[in-house]
Amino acid sequence: EGVKHLIHMKTSVEIAAEHRAEEAARAKARAAAKNLCLLILAGAITILASGCGTIHMAREAQATDTERTLRWSETPFANESTIPVEALAQWARTNVPAVVQAREDVVQAQIALRSIKSSYIPVLDGSIAYTYASANIDPHDTTWDGDGIWDGKLTLNWLLFDFGRTPAATRQAVARLAAADQAARAAEQTAAYNVRAACFELLRKSELHAVAQANAAAYKDHLEQTQHRFDVGAVTSYEVSKARVDSENARLAEIVAAHGVQTARAGLALALGLAENPDIDLQPLENHPDTRTLDDLWAIAQTNAPSLAALRAAADAAKNYVDWTICDLYPKLSLTLTFDAQGDSTPLLWNYAAVPAAAQTLFAGRAKTRQIETAVSQLRAARSKLAAAEQTLYNTLLNATLSAQSALDALDVAQSAAEAAQENFDIVSSRYDVGKASVLERTDAQVALSRAQAEVVTARYNLLDTRILITRLIGE
Repeated sequence: EGVKHLIHMKTSVEIAAEHRAEEAARAKARAAAKNLCLLILAGAITILASGCGTIHMAREAQATDTERTLRWSETPFANESTIPVEALAQWARTNVPAVVQAREDVVQAQIALRSIKSSYIPVLDGSIAYTYASANIDPHDTTWDGDGIWDGKLTLNWLLFDFGRTPAATRQAVARLAAADQAARAAEQTAAYNVRAACFELLRKSELHAVAQANAAAYKDHLEQTQHRFDVGAVTSYEVSKARVDSENARLAEIVAAHGVQTARAGLALALGLAENPDIDLQPLENHPDTRTLDDLWAIAQTNAPSLAALRAAADAAKNYVDWTICDLYPKLSLTLTFDAQGDSTPLLWNYAAVPAAAQTLFAGRAKTRQIETAVSQLRAARSKLAAAEQTLYNTLLNATLSAQSALDALDVAQSAAEAAQENFDIVSSRYDVGKASVLERTDAQVALSRAQAEVVTARYNLLDTRILITRLIGE
């Protein structure tokens, strides 16, 4: 009995020692799991902190509306007395909403390119968890018996090789970025062209209004002179009535011309991206003759016109998409690495897993071959669009150069006609003053002079309109 008691005591001591060892192992496991989870948490926080700059940029974009409609008082021209046309055109290149939208399309294309380039970069996912649960068996037991479990997991997904899909998609994204960049250039040039055209229209209407004002003033002076001559019996009442009718018609023409100025001013405000109608006073234009031939202009347009460059980039993107569809016939090779650590009442468990994989569609009813056929059709259509655009641009450029030459010839004729009309009016007025010309002759001479002066204005601005159109077509 004594020996049995000693054996029993020795066994109890061993059991207690084993229990203490198990408790120490569990504590060590908990500490190791906790440290691992804290390490994963610290790494996650570090990675997330690296995106704080992007988050700050996003919050700033939400808080500040820099893309709103500007007031004229916020522009750099608000306090200037006279404004150069080219200064307004250059300002429109960066502030018109269509330009802002086109530039954001470039930003999105850049982001898409970076996303595709990162396809071969491994993706690391991490997770941590702590679970505390009770382990009570007896429902009548009021004591709380529970234990906590730490769990941490890391998963690495890595695309090893995709048989050319990513390089083809990268080239396609580069071409799309080039197309977006050329579209942004086209938007800038369109904005500048619209402002120049609106400025020319305002200047044209202003000069026509000046001609109408001078014509109305001349008819008013003629009416006063005729009235004085009637008072002394030098002319008949018919001449007074005729002079009054001419004066009222000239006033009506002046009113119409003044309305045209206001309409042109509103068009300029719209071209500038304003929701108001400021009183913009433009500086006079300088005449810069263009001696380049059609062949010279076409050579520049072929390499510099944004419309053609954008279509070339679209054709390149379609070509690279054909490469992608062909590469899609081959499998994708990837590798997944997983590390999992867990600690509970037992010693810490460490698990590793490495999973190489090859993924490929085995049968899809010839869907991938049809995808290649579609890509080839899109490539041919893109090239055809480029050819059609080249033909249209050449024809438009040809018509613009013909219009420019016609406007230049018309300007020379209009200036000569205006000089002749002024000379004729002076002669008829002198003859009318001495009674050798009728009131109808003087009226006809005044009408001819006014029409000739208006034709000079129209011809000059028609020439300027064709020149800025040519500038836009060749991408300058």
